Amino acid sequence: MPVPRISYVDPHSITDPELAGYLDDSRRYGTPRLESQAIRAHVPAVLRTFNQSWQQVFRSGVLDHSVKELARLFVAKTLDCGYCAGQRSHLADLSEREVDEIIEFRTSDRFSPREKAALLLAEAIAWDPLMADDAVWAQLHEHFTEPEIVELGYFIGLTMGQQKFLKTLGIKHGELDSTGTAGLAPEVAATLGRTA
Repeated sequence: MPVPRISYVDPHSITDPELAGYLDDSRRYGTPRLESQAIRAHVPAVLRTFNQSWQQVFRSGVLDHSVKELARLFVAKTLDCGYCAGQRSHLADLSEREVDEIIEFRTSDRFSPREKAALLLAEAIAWDPLMADDAVWAQLHEHFTEPEIVELGYFIGLTMGQQKFLKTLGIKHGELDSTGTAGLAPEVAATLGRTA
């Protein structure tokens, strides 16, 4: 089995209760996944600050979680990060059909104008800031408060950077726990079930 370009910290070797709790949350909720957390654990401050941001900005925050999950999945799919695109938030109420159409969100009837505005911002941050022209900003201001836009932009930047980093590592789902399928897309969970 190929190994990631940075070793995993053995989750059982972590004795700090706060950090061990973050890894337990990964097993329970599936996002962030245990593999990525075990790499962040090389630097306790990275694991700690990532999880604090993840909790305060992604799971909680001023903007509804499902919109942030849509943006995260859009970035994962456009960056072709299979590891990140194979994850699902247990807090979001998204169908796999929505996920399948996320790249073609402009022409899809599965997304509301509000969701499309958020995806326009995700696209601009991920690919070309000039795409966020006056028309995009008008849509953002129509559908979101300024605090919601700030949180969305911050989260897109956070998840995009992490996704690009994780993609360079070559990590795969199930390398630390092939039985834990929480937070995985159905097809990824099924693959792990066949290979476990």
